[in-house]
Amino acid sequence: MTDTRTTNPGELLERMVVVARLWERLGPLHPGRAPLDRILQQMLLFSRMTDRLGIAAPRNPLMRAVLREAELGCVNCTASGRCRTWLDGHAAEDDYREFCPNEGLFAVLPRQENVNRPYAVE
Repeated sequence: MTDTRTTNPGELLERMVVVARLWERLGPLHPGRAPLDRILQQMLLFSRMTDRLGIAAPRNPLMRAVLREAELGCVNCTASGRCRTWLDGHAAEDDYREFCPNEGLFAVLPRQENVNRPYAVE
């Protein structure tokens, strides 16, 4: 039987909840809110990108480490606007490999099989 789970959404979701709770604890004028907001936005883009690309849940420690490295790469990405546009489907002619600093890492991560993703890059 083929495992058709995407990246473990529970782990990423848990990390996002921790950041969101920290963000909530800070007052609305606290200077630390802006960086946390950016991190949350980038984590959301990472989740959307792995879903769109059909990245499968890693089955071994090495692939989990590669996935975490890609997640950290998204947090530091400077092409988030272009990424968001691509993920929203407004730039279908673009190839994410042209702007995504994680394109090399995404290339080595296992993909889901037997999942119909009409918007996924072939």
